Amino acid sequence: MKYSVFTVSTPDLTPDALCAEAQAAGLHGIEWRCKETPEALRSEPPSFWGNNRCTIAPDIAPDEIAGIRENAERHGLRNIALVPYLTCGDVAGTERLFRLARTLGAEMIRVGVPGYDPIVGYERQLASAYAYLDEVDALARSYGVKALAEIHHGTIIPSASAAHRLVSRYSPDRIGVLLDPGNMVHEGMENYRMGMEILGPYLAHVHVKNAGWHLSGAGTDGRGHPNAAHAAGDGNGAEPAPLDPIAWQCSWRPIASGIVPWKQVLAALKAVGYDGWLGLEDFSRTYDSGNMMRTFVRQMRTWEDELQ
Repeated sequence: MKYSVFTVSTPDLTPDALCAEAQAAGLHGIEWRCKETPEALRSEPPSFWGNNRCTIAPDIAPDEIAGIRENAERHGLRNIALVPYLTCGDVAGTERLFRLARTLGAEMIRVGVPGYDPIVGYERQLASAYAYLDEVDALARSYGVKALAEIHHGTIIPSASAAHRLVSRYSPDRIGVLLDPGNMVHEGMENYRMGMEILGPYLAHVHVKNAGWHLSGAGTDGRGHPNAAHAAGDGNGAEPAPLDPIAWQCSWRPIASGIVPWKQVLAALKAVGYDGWLGLEDFSRTYDSGNMMRTFVRQMRTWEDELQ
């Protein structure tokens, strides 16, 4: 498989610096975060979703996008995806970024998926997503760039089966699914291989990150709750407070230290014949950007070799 990095996870690097670090780490491709950075954020420290210095502005000048494309090529890297934060239904904005993705030389672009709203209801939101993807399908055909619907908690496609229901009426040549097991820790977890089998030819890309659950509430770690020992698996007898459910919270973890068993996921990907991209998207803040990329490549190569 081929290795890429989504630049949302490298906010301290400029695009030029990212290309040099990615090449040194042994990566093959880049997924570019695409979003406006308000002027008020530019004086803040680098952050994933704030002052992210490794971000392409939607209104980037033609000479700047040409420079980014040429710099990646000079470092032996492919610009595999443009990853904006599009709203489902914004066809004009989506076409503008399809045009940018083609100029960048990207083969994929992330498109909008509705966040689940129980007031609106799933069926109505699914219908609106179909109406939008009907337009996206035509754009993908016209611009020669594949649209990606990302499996993400809080949306109408938190799982592989839900994602398949959304995209299965379209050609997998034009619309595919971005499988994200790390997001599925938060919501949408299914048997990994079964999910891949359900997606079939719609499995277009994979993001690699991890997450885990911990007790929350009193003392921020749940230890002040009377049921904390039982929640941790150390309690005996009846729960002290059976009518007071304990709270849990999900947060990001390093790739080897979360709930997703990545060696098992890689084995499942190999079993279903996936030979596409594995895209690094680590939000754990465990490593600086350079070490994060080098560690990722070492992990993926080692674990893939162990599956031979």
